[in-house]
Amino acid sequence: MNNLKLKDIVVSFMITTVLLLFLEVFSSSFLPAVGLDEYRLGFHVLIVLFIAFRIESIYLPYLVLGFELIHSIFSIEGWASGTFAGVVICFLISYLKDLIQLNSRLSTIVIVQIFQTVWFLIVAGLITIKTDEMSYFLLRLPRFVSESLFLSLISPLFFELLSRFWKTNRDGQGVGI
Repeated sequence: MNNLKLKDIVVSFMITTVLLLFLEVFSSSFLPAVGLDEYRLGFHVLIVLFIAFRIESIYLPYLVLGFELIHSIFSIEGWASGTFAGVVICFLISYLKDLIQLNSRLSTIVIVQIFQTVWFLIVAGLITIKTDEMSYFLLRLPRFVSESLFLSLISPLFFELLSRFWKTNRDGQGVGI
């Protein structure tokens, strides 16, 4: 794990923000153009999971907030629920790092799927509490399953790409905690 300097964090954040913007535009414009109107790939979740696993910094909540603000431009879910879910996930990961050994692509895929599910439950729960109806959860669940499975399958490659931006050391094929 890395303890990066503030300068390194800012540069990595900016590069990752450009990537996130590109992926959000892709997800919100290209997918509907090919007939997948209802699908939105949550690359922001993968980015937050990556930094939760790989970055040790007091700035982690601010990074989550920054990525969620960028994502909120393209989403109706809003930045607040995503930021809350992201910080809770980072908190959980920080406590579970000693128990989880992610050193293969398969373990990375499985753990990413688990944390995406937790993220979904937190956000859907907050929206359900706010609107006082289960429609968001029930309508979103089938799409979440296919979207999250795809993101989990590409997570080892995506984490490898992000490792280059964040200059983290790799121990094995997975997240490498």
